[in-house]
Amino acid sequence: GPLINSEAVVSTQSTGRGPVQVFGIEGRYAHALYSAATKQGAADQIEGQLNSLQGAIDSVTGLKEYLSLPVCSKEEKKATLGGAFEEAGVDPLISNMVETMIDNKRSNHISGVVGAYNTIMAAERGEVPCTVTSANPLSEDHLESLKGALGKFLKPNEKLLLDTATDGSLIGGMVVEIGDKRVDMSTATKIKKLKAALSLPL
Repeated sequence: GPLINSEAVVSTQSTGRGPVQVFGIEGRYAHALYSAATKQGAADQIEGQLNSLQGAIDSVTGLKEYLSLPVCSKEEKKATLGGAFEEAGVDPLISNMVETMIDNKRSNHISGVVGAYNTIMAAERGEVPCTVTSANPLSEDHLESLKGALGKFLKPNEKLLLDTATDGSLIGGMVVEIGDKRVDMSTATKIKKLKAALSLPL
C-alpha cells in the first residue's frame, strides 16, 4: 500500500541513493538528479521531461551534433538550450543539470544520463528489463510460456518488461538477458562449444 511507498521514498532520500546502481559520468548525474527530484516529489515528472528532451535530441536535425561540438561556446549552448527549455516549461532541475553538463564539457553525455535515470526509475517501479533474442520470431504461445517461466525468477514486487528481437545468426534457440544475467541457449553457441570440444586432444 501507500505506506510501503513512502518508506521507500524516505529510505532513498536518506541515503541519496537510487534503488539501483548506475555507473560512470552518466550515472553520477542521473543519481544526483534522481536524489533532488525525489526530495521535491517530482521524480516521475522529471522522467517524462527527460524522455521528451531525448525525443528532441533524436528528432531535431543536428541537435545531437550541436551538443557534442566543441566549436560552439558554452555560453552559446546554454543560451540556445535555456531559451528552448524556458519556452517548453522544462523543470529547473533539468535545465540546471544540463547547464552544469555544458560547463563541464559533458553535454555529449545527456542521452546517457536520460538512459541511466530511466534505469533508476524502472528499478524504483520494480520493472525488470528482459530481452529475448531468437533466430525466428516467437509465436504467441511460445512467448506466454516463456513469460511464465521467467516470472518465476522475479521477486513478488517485480514485473517483467519483455522485449523480443530476432537474429538469424543464432540458427535456432534463444539468448535471454534478464536484469544483469545472460543465458545463451542458441544453436550457434552449442555448435561452437561442440567444435571446441571436438578439437580437444583425446
